[in-house]
Amino acid sequence: EAETTKLKSLVTMYENMKAKDAAKIFERLEVRLATEVAHQIAPRRMSDILAQMTPESAERLTVELANRNSGDKSQTPDLPKIDGRPGGT
Repeated sequence: EAETTKLKSLVTMYENMKAKDAAKIFERLEVRLATEVAHQIAPRRMSDILAQMTPESAERLTVELANRNSGDKSQTPDLPKIDGRPGGT
């Protein structure tokens, strides 16, 4: 229960940050923690954050989220390569 409360606090904190600032931090987080937090952030808000991340970081997090949502962590889904500009608008 304490872990759930901590995670909810993190989610609230990231949802209230500017997407650009949250993206900088997400890129440095351990992928498992980033996935846990991203999974609970509102999808529209998370899309803003992903758009501000480097393509490589956004791709890695997207794959982890897809694996989590599919419930099958043994396979990596065939997701398209993400091409974009770091710090996009």
